[in-house]
Amino acid sequence: MRLVFACFLSFLGLVHAIAQNAVIEKTPAFEDDVVPKVYIIIPEDSLAEILDPKNKDSDYHCRASFIFENGRVRDSIGEVGFRLRGNTSRKAQKKSFKVSFNEYVADQKFYGLEKLNLNGEHNDPTISRAKLCFDFLRDLKVPASRANQVEFYINGDFFGVYLNVEHIDEEFTKSRFGGEGPLYKCSYGADLAYRGAAASSYDLPYYELKKPKGAGDYEELAHFIDVLNNTSDNDFVCELEKVFNVDRYLKCIVMDVLTGNWDGPNYNKNNFYLYHNPTTQIMEY
Repeated sequence: MRLVFACFLSFLGLVHAIAQNAVIEKTPAFEDDVVPKVYIIIPEDSLAEILDPKNKDSDYHCRASFIFENGRVRDSIGEVGFRLRGNTSRKAQKKSFKVSFNEYVADQKFYGLEKLNLNGEHNDPTISRAKLCFDFLRDLKVPASRANQVEFYINGDFFGVYLNVEHIDEEFTKSRFGGEGPLYKCSYGADLAYRGAAASSYDLPYYELKKPKGAGDYEELAHFIDVLNNTSDNDFVCELEKVFNVDRYLKCIVMDVLTGNWDGPNYNKNNFYLYHNPTTQIMEY
């Protein structure tokens, strides 16, 4: 892919963008010197509805209560949204879940978080591979999700050890970059191919624009893809660095190679985010 080729060409001449707050404190929600316990209390009929195989693709949030304790802190939130999450993981025996703190109570948060992802890690019996990758990226000063292992209970029943992963949303980008630029969730089909100059050409399901939305939607993405695809070979490396944080992307590429990650822009064209940083005016991967 042209993007990978250009990044390695420019490796020796990288211009570092403003670091901002790439790595922030873990807070009690993500401390990993202990294994916290997460409890969900939910009506049994709602839980049965969530776990019913015919509802595996539903994103409906059932009302539930949330309790968190780690031996030093105990917090409870009386009303949250609770649902399945993931893609192929919805078919797994060990399900993954999402907790939405602001689903039914506006602006409600848990240590600054609007959501938590409780991942079953059904393909990883060690429940540690993704956690180690996030930690490595943090060591590289890449704004990766915070994560820790937790014991997970629903209505008192132990569902297993889960990976608690920070959700990537506008709270995530504000905490790392201090601004509110457009955030694009890129899913299967996001090949970064040029589809014309019109910003509306990129308003597609696999370039899902997260909040905030407003005037000029998709303009930054369209410009980035234009530079990526239509710049001459002689000018490409320099022009790319004007619109894209090549440094951070290189670090992610190193991690992808090291860990054999195929579920990103370089192979499967799936499961990555692009964020237009309003401070630097460049795209972040």
